[in-house]
Amino acid sequence: MNKYQVEPDPRQDRKPDSHVRRWGAVYLLAVLFMGSWLGQFFTQLSEFRTDQQDHGQSFVWADYLTNFFASTFENWQSEWLQLVFQAILLLGAKHVIFRVDAEDLERLEAKVDQISKKLDTPPPQ
Repeated sequence: MNKYQVEPDPRQDRKPDSHVRRWGAVYLLAVLFMGSWLGQFFTQLSEFRTDQQDHGQSFVWADYLTNFFASTFENWQSEWLQLVFQAILLLGAKHVIFRVDAEDLERLEAKVDQISKKLDTPPPQ
């Protein structure tokens, strides 16, 4: 505790964060990712088998897996490209759009510092 006897989080009814509470979003995203990837796997498998039958060819797992991973990486490449582009845009916009928010935060921090200094000084006699 600090010298003013104030705890960082004084709420009495606050439960400590559990592992699931902290990492639940990560697990949910992992499940959604695996679900969508499995959906792609089986959908593409059905399409690949149909194409092989239409052309009178036998199904070969090696050919399918090559096709599946090629389309997967092609999809991921475009997604990563979008993500990087969005990150660059947001980082660039941060300095233009969010500058006012940063200035407001700095102003509030300066005021808190002033109040803290006044609380630290002994009262006049």
